Amino acid sequence: MTDHRSFIILDKLFMAIIVDKDKKRRDIAIACTELLLEKGLKNLTVAEIAKTAGIGKGTVYEYFSKKEDVVYEIIRNLMAEHQQDIASRTDSNTSTRQKVFYLMDFLLQEDKDYSKHLETYKEFVSITLSDSNADEMHQFNAECNSFMKSMLTDIINEGIEKNEIIPESKNLIGGIMISESGAMLRAWLTNTDTKKEFKNYINTLFNLIEIKK
Repeated sequence: MTDHRSFIILDKLFMAIIVDKDKKRRDIAIACTELLLEKGLKNLTVAEIAKTAGIGKGTVYEYFSKKEDVVYEIIRNLMAEHQQDIASRTDSNTSTRQKVFYLMDFLLQEDKDYSKHLETYKEFVSITLSDSNADEMHQFNAECNSFMKSMLTDIINEGIEKNEIIPESKNLIGGIMISESGAMLRAWLTNTDTKKEFKNYINTLFNLIEIKK
């Protein structure tokens, strides 16, 4: 009986350590978010990360194997914040169309200024495409795309369940994701503003898929 209780106590302590470490990782990421947006990925150093987070360089390596891992944690946190922001701005009366615009606000920048975030993402994509050895970055980029696609899928499926948009709308999820990426890439390559064009595209789609009542 005593051994069983000891096992339970050790198990709880182990779980507390894991939770504590995850929280510390997030705390470091949150503390360094503005630093990343200001310096960019290439110019960010472990020494600056440590100084900004108020810890030693050795402590940084206790939680991250390299500076890129800190960047990944920062971006994951930014995505989670974006998801929470969407939830705070929506309720049962918010249309599917508006929810999609909220999701795509990263590109449209109608309610918030994401220009620094876009520059950081642009640098990240540039390194991913140009470095043939950036397998880890490719995997993380796929993780980010999967996260955004999951949110868009939830929004579209909810709209279908509410009989707000036609069932075939789910076939547009991949295309909307590709269109957003294409709009960003075109803006970067041609130095043009694609926000209005992309918004018109989304509005046209919804004019076609919304169920008229």
